Amino acid sequence: GKRQKIIGAIIGGTSSVFVMLLVWNAVILGNIVGSNVEQINPVALLQSGEFGGPALGSLVTIFSELALVTSVIGFVYGLTDSLTDVAGIANEGPEYETYKPLVFAGVFLPPLALSIANPDIFFDALDYGGAFGVSTLFLVLPSIMAWKERYGEEQKPVITKPLVPFGKISLASMWKAAATLIFEQGADKIGLFDFIGNVIHT
Repeated sequence: GKRQKIIGAIIGGTSSVFVMLLVWNAVILGNIVGSNVEQINPVALLQSGEFGGPALGSLVTIFSELALVTSVIGFVYGLTDSLTDVAGIANEGPEYETYKPLVFAGVFLPPLALSIANPDIFFDALDYGGAFGVSTLFLVLPSIMAWKERYGEEQKPVITKPLVPFGKISLASMWKAAATLIFEQGADKIGLFDFIGNVIHT
């Protein structure tokens, strides 16, 4: 029933993304052999049509534009709902129309100001978000919620069998993996690995 559907959704969703990642890496790595990787923009490389022909370049350009448009749409809808909820404004009706310019100003002006002040802030945000946010969102929080539900002070009877086996061992392993990733990325950000490498080689 629902258990099989949940398992199928998790396996299917993660597998499709994993396959797309492998294909992307294969395309990029297959086209930069013998090149200086640090000076290559993989998206620009594919868009140029030099590798894979003009058809591939056009597809990459269309995909990039669609990714940007869908991200902006999702950002606007999500932040608009958040602002109206915080301000206690209805999502539709005369009250919403009255405050609509202020709501959209709150959505667009802060990112615009930050991007003008620091044009590279988006890349920095992606870097730090990938390093710390993803580990926290997909490793720390799910395991904490599962632990709280299973072994919390107010233990409730489990309606269905746990989808992840081995009980506390698997949950603790997720915490360990997240802590290792966060520590490794944090040490890399502050230059700890470079410092240790310089000390060892001197």
